[in-house]
Amino acid sequence: MLKLDITLWIQIVEALILTFILHYILTKPVMSYMEKRKEHFKALEKEIDELMKSVEDNIKRYEEEIAKAREEGIKKREMLKEEGRKIEKELLAKVMKEVEEYKNRWAQEFARQLEEVRKQLQANIEMFANLIVERVLGRKV
Repeated sequence: MLKLDITLWIQIVEALILTFILHYILTKPVMSYMEKRKEHFKALEKEIDELMKSVEDNIKRYEEEIAKAREEGIKKREMLKEEGRKIEKELLAKVMKEVEEYKNRWAQEFARQLEEVRKQLQANIEMFANLIVERVLGRKV
């Protein structure tokens, strides 16, 4: 059976004192450490979120720059193609002009040589006629 004497009150007081001592020695420091740790993790999460946002912004800016560079590259390529076409047309026109001049010179030279051959043949027509008559008739004229 339970006796209600002074020892019960002493044990209750001891338990309360021990509870307060343990609260200040163990519970309060552990709880403050856990609170600091919780705050530290919140700060780290906030920093991670900021870094992720920064990374996303940098990636977006990078993609925009890449798109802009591609667009400029396409424009430059088209411009260079157009320049190449112009140069090609100029060179082709120049070559065609040179070929035409060369053709005209050869045509003139051919016509000149043909005229010379005609003159030579005209000069020798009498002789050729006599040769043909001689061969056909078998006698000299």
